[in-house]
Formats: sequence, C-alpha cells, structure tokens
Amino acid sequence: MTTLPPESVTLTAADGQQLSARLFAPVPSAFNGLTLQINGATGVPRGYYDAFAAYMAGRGFAVLNFDYRGIAGSRETSPGAPAPRMLDWARHDIPAAAAFLSQRFPEARPCMVGHSFGGQALGLLPRAEDIAAAITIGAQQGYWRNWPAAHQVRLAAIWYVAMPLTVALRGHVPGRMLGGEPLPRGVALDWARWCRTPHYMSDDTGKPLQPQNRRIRAPLRMISFADDVDFGPRRGVDALAQTYAGARIDRQHIAPRDWGLQRIGHFGFFKRDMPAERWAEMAEWLYNAAYRKSDSRAA
Repeated sequence: MTTLPPESVTLTAADGQQLSARLFAPVPSAFNGLTLQINGATGVPRGYYDAFAAYMAGRGFAVLNFDYRGIAGSRETSPGAPAPRMLDWARHDIPAAAAFLSQRFPEARPCMVGHSFGGQALGLLPRAEDIAAAITIGAQQGYWRNWPAAHQVRLAAIWYVAMPLTVALRGHVPGRMLGGEPLPRGVALDWARWCRTPHYMSDDTGKPLQPQNRRIRAPLRMISFADDVDFGPRRGVDALAQTYAGARIDRQHIAPRDWGLQRIGHFGFFKRDMPAERWAEMAEWLYNAAYRKSDSRAA
C-alpha cells in the first residue's frame, strides 16, 4: 500500500471560519515532495474530487480537497461570522488550504488543480509566487459575453434577473437551479455581479481582482473541453488565460474524441470513470513542471 488512509481535517481561515477538508497522503517513502491542493468549482462538494485525490496520492502527491464556506461540510458558519461570500472563497478559503499544506509539509513544493471557479483566484493567494505548477479544468473568465451568441440571452436572464430575484425571494439559490449545492445569498450575489462585469472578479468597489493573477509565474496548464459550452466555453477560458500573463501557459482545448470518449463536459474529468491514463498524464505533467523538467511554453 502506497497511501495512508484519508484523514478528515478542519481548516481555519484567517477570519476564523472553519472549513471541512480531507487529506489524501502517500506513505512517507512514496512522497514525491509535492503537495496538491484541489480548488473546487462553485457549489461542488469536496467529495466529488475524492477519486481524483486518491489517485494523485497514489502517484506520490499529498492532496487536499476542501469545502468552501457555506457549502456541504463547511455549510455551518462560525459563531458571529459574516454570511459567506464568493469573495471570501478567493481571499480566505483557498489561502487557508494552502497554509495548511505549507504547515504540514513545509519542505514540499505546492501544486494546485483548479476546477472552474477554483482556477480563477490563484493570484489572490498571499504567496502566489510560490506555486510550483498548476492545472485548471474548465476555468473561465465568467463575463456572460464570453459565451457563444446563442447562449447570451439565457445567461443575461440568469445574471440580471433570475439569480437576484431568486435570492430576494428565497434568501439563497437552490442547488437544483445549477446542479450543485445550494448557494448562500452572498455567494450567489457576488457570482451574479461578477458575471455581469466585463473584468469579472472584483472587490466591493468594483476594482478588478484578476490583475493579481499576473503574480503567477509557474507553469500553468489550462484545459477546456469542446463539449463544455454551458460552463467553460473556449473563449471564456482563453480570456482567463490572458489574465495569467506571467505564467508559462500550456493551453489545451480538447474534444472528447481526442481522448476516445463520447462526452467530458464541465464535470467529466473528475469522475471515477475517467480513463486512468488521463489522470496519469496530468500527474506526470505536474511533477515535471514543478521540478522544471518540462518544456512549458507560453501559448
């Protein structure tokens, strides 16, 4: 056996909020010297990434996946804490996971996999320059006009009308509306505001946050899928790639048939039935990139 039993851990963000997380680690003799933080997509519980996390631990990575505040295992907020917001996910929760791994494995090189939202906020980490290598899956600049014209009317209706109205009437967005966990009020309103804004991710004053992505200097593989038009269209992923201007980007746009599959979409990459060789190739790329053994070129 090359891995330890998964360990349930509690993270504490800088503002005191506690987060539910799980650590998948190899036995010490199999540790490759790299940690891997999985930053999940909006409303997707951490358990969705367990199969991928376990596989990567078997490849020698110390892997952490976690729930953002207000979601799944982190649904309960700490006493006296403000209501969860998506801005908190970027500024507090993702850094809390990075801090945990840094403390548990102080000599390791940090790697990340960001799914959708999880790939948008890498530059907001306090020590973003320390990231050794990262992969984003379907991570996009979410402004609604980055989608094909046929989708724009529907998206405008969601971000300008349906989501704000649902929050006003129900106080949250039901999970069935977007196919994930229920979204707390502040999370949903941040998301809708960003998707209505050409520069997307912004603070409460409207100041763009994505320019901080320029702090990422690591090799960065950014993947989109041809059949992921609803959530991660090619144009949106290309737009996000432009904000990582300092990274050495390996940009890949993949059709399911390229991998011998009928469908991948926005969520297929992390499913248990994804062919193991696809995860293996990602593990090899992260290892080589983190140790600068790859020839990563800007796209």
